[in-house]
Amino acid sequence: MSRYAALTAELLKHDESFVTFSFDELDAIVGGLPQSAHAWGAWWTNSIRSRPHSRFWLDAGRRVSADLFKKVAVFALDASIEAEEIAEALVDGVTPEALTEYVSNSLSLERDLEDQIVNHLDVLEPGLTLISRQETIEVGRLDLLAKDREGRVVIIELKAGEAKDAAIGQIARYIGWYAHRDGKTPRAMLVAGAFSEQLRYSAKAIPGLRLVTYRVQFKFEDAAI
Repeated sequence: MSRYAALTAELLKHDESFVTFSFDELDAIVGGLPQSAHAWGAWWTNSIRSRPHSRFWLDAGRRVSADLFKKVAVFALDASIEAEEIAEALVDGVTPEALTEYVSNSLSLERDLEDQIVNHLDVLEPGLTLISRQETIEVGRLDLLAKDREGRVVIIELKAGEAKDAAIGQIARYIGWYAHRDGKTPRAMLVAGAFSEQLRYSAKAIPGLRLVTYRVQFKFEDAAI
């Protein structure tokens, strides 16, 4: 058994939105990180194919972002929180408390959005039927997997607020993985609060990718006294 299995076990003990370990703490958990983990950011890549050891945090349902200068690693719960965003927060000096609130709010909104879509798939597209939600594959975790009325697989990725450029790469990985496995290219939808002009240009490079904007509506009721 790999010594990194101890990291999977440790992460599964936590239900926080994110867990932060210093490199010293990780050394103690896994019996010593390799020198490459201290020197190269690529060691922390969230890809089983290029970095087999990443399986041991991906299997715990987390993605990691490491700060080599501060010697800390943040393991974020759920692939819907981009590792790049966490890394930016660390670099910008955001406090752990503020980062906790950011991650928690983002996850909450995306889960609410996911629930709404699951309950109203026909509103997103008539004829859609749900296959699975939060399904983990070799290249990440899909928010929703569905089939259209013609039986074609549809990947649905959700983002709270404005979608980041990294979402296009994420969608492309999922499409490529299913195309390789099934021999058929699936459709894909990216649902977000907004899309930048740059992202819209990137989306044109993926045939059949549909960008969908959601709108949040408020309902006001008298509170019980």
